[in-house]
Amino acid sequence: MALVLAYSSAYHNSRLTRPKVTKAGIDAQQWVSHGMRIGTFARNNDQVAMAIDNDADFVELRMDLEHSIDFEAAKRQLSDAGIGITLHLPSWPDWRPIEVSQLVLPYVDLGRLMDAELVTIHTTLSSIFYTDGEIDDFLNGIGPVCEAAESSGVQLAIENLGLQYTELALLFDQQPCMKMVLDVGHAQIMALRNRALDHVEFFYDRIAMVNLHDNNGSKMLDEVIVLRREGPLSRQEMREVARRYDEHLPIGEGSVDFESVLSALKKRGYDGRFLMMCADPARFPEEREKFLALWQQV
Repeated sequence: MALVLAYSSAYHNSRLTRPKVTKAGIDAQQWVSHGMRIGTFARNNDQVAMAIDNDADFVELRMDLEHSIDFEAAKRQLSDAGIGITLHLPSWPDWRPIEVSQLVLPYVDLGRLMDAELVTIHTTLSSIFYTDGEIDDFLNGIGPVCEAAESSGVQLAIENLGLQYTELALLFDQQPCMKMVLDVGHAQIMALRNRALDHVEFFYDRIAMVNLHDNNGSKMLDEVIVLRREGPLSRQEMREVARRYDEHLPIGEGSVDFESVLSALKKRGYDGRFLMMCADPARFPEEREKFLALWQQV
């Protein structure tokens, strides 16, 4: 399959200086940094076309929920528009443990064929949601996947979901080529202080993209305390509760502490990819505006 991604540095620079008019009155010339790119996601080709119309800097093709993507057509659409691609590989919608080599390894080739800049996977590393055995299975199974990705020139990244310092350190020590997608919404689930702040402090050099969406995940702590008074909670039950709080709301419609996280990223000089992950991709233009207003303020 002759699939070529026409994404030149000249095009990239032109996108970084295009004018933007926002509700906050932001002048793009004031906020644009050297490498910042703001993207959206698509689960079908109509959403790919919408992303192109909305002038996204890149598009994440997601296979995590119901999707119907003609990948060759999507590659052609985005290549013709000069827009980069990232991929999010399948995961169980109920956050069940995955068999890494069986469900991830076959998609490494897809990342190569799509010339994807980044390929993201979920993990079973969180001790909040998974057993020690499930964590060990992931750590043991991810090695061949990373080897295949590296030999194919595919950059793999894990997305944080209930992950603590120790769990991430275990993975990154074992797989030095692995990157992280810092999901600010996921980092607020069952956390009074957004976990992304610690991820920025300790794993900044691993961050390849930042996902932005809102929720009321900090309230999960109160619910878990109440539920535990009634009896012990299994990890499966913990996953079910957490899924309800993973609302993917528009920025500002939940309680995620975006200002602190964006400020920490800005202080470290981050100017890479930001993915707007509100549940409705049609809201990308307004989500981009809200993000830019926050970025200017912090």
